[in-house]
Amino acid sequence: MLSSVPPPPPPAGRYLVTGAGGFIGSHLVRRLSAAGCEVVAADLTRPSALLPNVDFVRCDLRDRTSVRDAVRASRATRAVHLAARVGDWGPAADFEALNVTGAQWVLEAVAEAGFAHAIHVSSIVVLGQDAGALATEGAPVVTDGPPYTATKARGELVAKKLQLAGAPITVVRPGDVYGVGSVPWVVRPIELLRKRQMLLVDGGRGHFAHLHVDNLVDGFVHVFAAPQSKGETFILTDGDHHMTMGEYFGRLADAVGLAPPSLSLPRVAARALAATIEAGARLTGTTPPFTRAAVDYVLRVGSFDTRKARDGLHWTPRVTLEEGLREIGRHYGRLVT
Repeated sequence: MLSSVPPPPPPAGRYLVTGAGGFIGSHLVRRLSAAGCEVVAADLTRPSALLPNVDFVRCDLRDRTSVRDAVRASRATRAVHLAARVGDWGPAADFEALNVTGAQWVLEAVAEAGFAHAIHVSSIVVLGQDAGALATEGAPVVTDGPPYTATKARGELVAKKLQLAGAPITVVRPGDVYGVGSVPWVVRPIELLRKRQMLLVDGGRGHFAHLHVDNLVDGFVHVFAAPQSKGETFILTDGDHHMTMGEYFGRLADAVGLAPPSLSLPRVAARALAATIEAGARLTGTTPPFTRAAVDYVLRVGSFDTRKARDGLHWTPRVTLEEGLREIGRHYGRLVT
């Protein structure tokens, strides 16, 4: 067992999970299924590792009819909307279609179908690069910037508008979600560490607001167990206000038996290099491994207050960073060379 503290039991019922094939979605589906809940996994394609006792509905966020049909066919009473376009590269129109318009269609369909409760999964990125020393849920969202950040913020505003209209929606803003299977915080960094290509920016001084995926799933469970959470917004991180990107990547390297990152560039030089790489990617039609948006993100200086979730939901992170890294070490340590 990853943590000695048992996970909280989810309320009985039938759950719809959009983006069920993704990193967070797959963890949530497994947790709900293991607890004996009925689960409907919604995604563009059927997840390859879908559990046999989990139903599947196809849901294309770019097609309003597909969204409505999926929600109605699910016959669920609770929903977690996770599906989104993530990343630091791609056409702005794609981010807009999935993270704003698609989110609106899902949440409207859930409300129209009479769901008892839905969670819209936002992100701390909506608070920008520096939300303050200890940002709360009342901090204003930032609707400009890179496509992912801007559209997640506008998607959250859609959810809040529906909340004001009486829809039973709770907004959850997770931190930097890591764990076995996390591409940006585990899989890709380990690949770069193995190749000795991990590059820190300004020595890795940016704030890493880590949140283990199990702790996030616990948060979803606590939201559904608290009817008073409808109409509210909650920030979820593990609560470490001092962890830096450089320290995290160093500890990740140690967990899997690799040398820590030794390369670092100042922000200006890193952004110039990223701009050159982006230009090459546009010419070749490929995805750049390094972007200006990524450089800016890893230099985030704000940190986040989780007292509202701890006090209002009685949520406490069960999995410590040490436990999370040990799990990663057990899983990936034997795979690296």
